Amino acid sequence: MRSLPWTALILALVGVAPGAWGGQGPVVITDLLRIRTVTSIDVAADGSKAVFAVRSIAALPPQDGQEIEPAYANRSHLFLLDLFDLQAAPRQLTFGDRNDRAPRLSPGGKRVAFVRGDEESEGDAQVWVMRLDGGEARQVTNLDHGAGDPQWSPDGRTLVVRSELAIDEIQGVPTYPSERPNRDWKDAERAAHLPKGLRPDGARAEIRAWLAANADNLNPTVITRLEFQDEQKLRGRMGFAHLFLVDPDDPPAGAATRITNGFFDHERAVFMPDGHSIVYESKKTPDTHPDRVRGTDLWRVNVDGSDDRLLLAIDGWSLEHPQPSRDGSLVAFIGRQLDEPAFRQRRLGIAPAESPDESQLVWLTNDETFDASVRRFQWMPTRTAVLFTAAMRGAFELLTISPGLLEPATVIDRHDDLPVGVHAFGAGGGAIVYAITSPANPCVLMVRDARGDRMVYDLNPWVADLALSVPVEGSLSRPDGTTVQYWLMEPTDRQPTKQYPLAVEIHGGPAAMWGPGELSMWHEFQLLCSWGYGVVYANPRGSGGYGYQFQRANFQDWGEGPAGDVLAVVDQVTLNEWVDDERLVVTGGSYAGYLTAWIVAHDHRFKAAVAQRGVYDIATFFGEGNAWQLVEYAMGGYPFDARYRDVINRNSPFTYVNRIRTPLLIMHASRDLRTGVSQSEMLYRALKQLGRPVEYVRYPDAGHDLSRTGDPRQRLDRLARIIEFFERHIDNPRPAPRVNND
Repeated sequence: MRSLPWTALILALVGVAPGAWGGQGPVVITDLLRIRTVTSIDVAADGSKAVFAVRSIAALPPQDGQEIEPAYANRSHLFLLDLFDLQAAPRQLTFGDRNDRAPRLSPGGKRVAFVRGDEESEGDAQVWVMRLDGGEARQVTNLDHGAGDPQWSPDGRTLVVRSELAIDEIQGVPTYPSERPNRDWKDAERAAHLPKGLRPDGARAEIRAWLAANADNLNPTVITRLEFQDEQKLRGRMGFAHLFLVDPDDPPAGAATRITNGFFDHERAVFMPDGHSIVYESKKTPDTHPDRVRGTDLWRVNVDGSDDRLLLAIDGWSLEHPQPSRDGSLVAFIGRQLDEPAFRQRRLGIAPAESPDESQLVWLTNDETFDASVRRFQWMPTRTAVLFTAAMRGAFELLTISPGLLEPATVIDRHDDLPVGVHAFGAGGGAIVYAITSPANPCVLMVRDARGDRMVYDLNPWVADLALSVPVEGSLSRPDGTTVQYWLMEPTDRQPTKQYPLAVEIHGGPAAMWGPGELSMWHEFQLLCSWGYGVVYANPRGSGGYGYQFQRANFQDWGEGPAGDVLAVVDQVTLNEWVDDERLVVTGGSYAGYLTAWIVAHDHRFKAAVAQRGVYDIATFFGEGNAWQLVEYAMGGYPFDARYRDVINRNSPFTYVNRIRTPLLIMHASRDLRTGVSQSEMLYRALKQLGRPVEYVRYPDAGHDLSRTGDPRQRLDRLARIIEFFERHIDNPRPAPRVNND
């Protein structure tokens, strides 16, 4: 099931010839506002149609008639595509100031359920249903804490949705410890009968009631749990995700029936094909607080809420994303060993749906036959096989496997030495619909069916008018035998006799992977090339996509080993005559912010550096970042344990701050709780006190994902500031790229 030369196919379809790479127009900063991408796809069971969600950026009208620079907002709308009509263009289903996503077609293909509401605030989202033959969308849930992840029953009469309940909304108390010193679960409820208007002057019960009322309003936030941070805010009173059944034809909205109970999360639910039960994932540990449990198991509950029982658990493994086969005899899922969570690959497994045990489990992927992590998967609609995506050697591949295959077969991967990225897909009937990212276009929608392969929707036709840079793959071998893969992009319109600056871009994670099909960096890479920079990006040791051993190669070595890989790549690409090794700059975010700071503390060849949303002091990161468990996973232990203190300090860029001489721009978001904020302040203050060239930029009301899904104006600002900082410190004679408005 080998794929066609997709890069050549896509270039031809969008009017870009290999070697020419588009027109003459430059890529500019504000092109970010024009990029549209597909985020999710669902295909009808008979393969007749597909519904997909498109994310875009919209300009908002000026307030009060004032002529000011427009504000921008992220938007997401749904589109419908007729797969039986080769000439059909996608039809937009939803419009306006909406964020509509996660579409799910009903079994008969006549309706679509979806989530409408703010992606950043799940509590504001509800589930809606729309008929595809006409009519307005109708809200079918009105749950107090929002609703999401809708899934249809096999007969199309019911939806199961996920919604959170606060601990006080669930009858009883947890059986695991509250972990609040000398307090019991819900002990403030005992004062609920006391009169209103309490003051903090009464007996113990009255004081507790008064304090509890304040905490209910998050003024203050009372922290008693280990996992006390979300992405952008502190967690208040505990809440738990539960499953609700909704009749989409029974108004009014909000008539939802809860079918799960208890003080545990219930996630990723889907009906079994007979419609009598639902499978889901959960970590139900009666004696252990959920914050201290790393993995989840597979569970099954009847639709009336009875017989909620364990389906499959494997000691030392986390099992996720249960998906039954079309006949209900098997359940596919993703499993990952918990002994080394930062390094183990996510495997695809199947087990009998009835009373399975570990001896009946079949791992379709394993370290011997497929040493890569499975990302998303779906059963093939017409046979016992599974489609899935995985990051592999710079490509985000689409593959298929079945119990009869010894190893996966590639559906879409890299061709013509240009890996591509499949970031969303769906299958139904004989059709596979997928969104693909290539160097030629950030997103096009493709179909593979019995009639062949074709592009059905170019979401970014304007890209064909731009001059684009072609990534060229390279690799090198390090002294310890590690092979490092990288890509080099030339400046657009490069002249043979001239030299150009080089921007070194580093990915985060550290287990992320970049390649020519990386959607999140498509615009930034091409933008720098348009400004006259070459761009090089590598996958140093610790990156995903190269197997367990490569991913584990940065254990207790976040700095020296990966930095050596990146710098070795820089050494190699600067041998190109067009690269000016006196005009090098470097940047990266998250773990790559860490590695940027590490590199400029140990190597002084760069004229400027930008460290974004990084980790700079690992001991501090343990306390302030919600990804704090990486400290144990990556370093072997915690900063309060004397056995690991030296390795943590040795791996912290802040330890070497007095060595930094390179002009450094530090960028962080004020509500970034994934890495925390104070480390960026520490780095800035130390460099300022040392009299080093440093500048610090903070983005208010923004989180860790600012560069990918944040406020559009802040995203524009970020790009402009990076370029402006580089331009201050290097001599770049190329004029700034401008849009021709003639």
